[in-house]
Amino acid sequence: MNAITRRRLVKTICALPFVACFSGNSNAQGKREFAQLKAGYRERLKKILATGQLPYVDIESSCNSTRADIDAIVQSMDRLNIGLMALSADIGEGQFKKGVRFDNLSERLLANYPDRFIPVGNGGQPPALTEAPDEFLNAQEAEAKNMLLFGEFEFRHYPSPRQAKRGEMDRDVQIPIDSSTGHRVFSLGEKTGLPFQIHYEVEDELLAPLEKMLNLYPKAKVIWAHLAQVRYIERSSRYKPAYVEDLIRRFPNLYFDTAFGDSSSTYPLSNQRHARVWANDGSLKPEWRDLIVAYPMRFLSALDLGGDRFNRIDEYDQKHRSFLKRLPIEAQHQVAYRSAWSLLFGEEFA
Repeated sequence: MNAITRRRLVKTICALPFVACFSGNSNAQGKREFAQLKAGYRERLKKILATGQLPYVDIESSCNSTRADIDAIVQSMDRLNIGLMALSADIGEGQFKKGVRFDNLSERLLANYPDRFIPVGNGGQPPALTEAPDEFLNAQEAEAKNMLLFGEFEFRHYPSPRQAKRGEMDRDVQIPIDSSTGHRVFSLGEKTGLPFQIHYEVEDELLAPLEKMLNLYPKAKVIWAHLAQVRYIERSSRYKPAYVEDLIRRFPNLYFDTAFGDSSSTYPLSNQRHARVWANDGSLKPEWRDLIVAYPMRFLSALDLGGDRFNRIDEYDQKHRSFLKRLPIEAQHQVAYRSAWSLLFGEEFA
């Protein structure tokens, strides 16, 4: 480990009220430790619910662990009634050049805030997943016993709107999802039983390879990030609510997170409004709303906060809650935290 030894971590966590001995030395011990984490999570969610507020589980955010102000993030979570966060560490160029292939941010988060953060793997993005995929995935697998889910793996990823505006093209990632790296990720998901996230742009030519992998690895729990986020509409003629419903029916372990822009969000490189769930008047399109309401257990709350936008957490929270409020009450609660709970723990929240 880089910043904290396992012995020091175990010693620290054993003194905390919600977590004891998060060391992963045995399966039985690991189950007890995750049960204690779960108890802390449940207590926090119920405390927020008791105030009349809706908590949610942010299943997808990331940061540079060497720069993140964790205390400030926690204060924002408490102020905004964000229940839990799966905050993954992205291994940047500096860490990568130093030989880092696993960042133990989650262990450090649990040492201080065990009732707020979900132990998650590292983000699979450049340079780790593109330049040293085997080393990176070996490191993630070695730490899997201490996780509840893997991070987000970027197979096809255009530069983000902010990166595009800055002229940064290093996140223009193209890793075939049915490549050896893709097979390793899906196989790892099946082997460990841990959910994993994929960033996979919505384009016609990319759909068949994804369906192929979902068929080959039916036990892999896949979270396809950014529901209906289509950067170039001319490259995506098939992805409609009916197509997503077909995927949901065919692949029972496929999930979608709801981290997408608001109705005015425009992708700079195409000059198109890329959050396709919204109508021109800013309302949620009925066909997308109906799909989510019909299968709410397959949709997950997410903010997709990154290292360059944590100062906008209030804005992201407001936009996500604006989306949730457009759903019926029961669906709001299902998408906000119940779906994540059942995915991570295999049981209904109670």
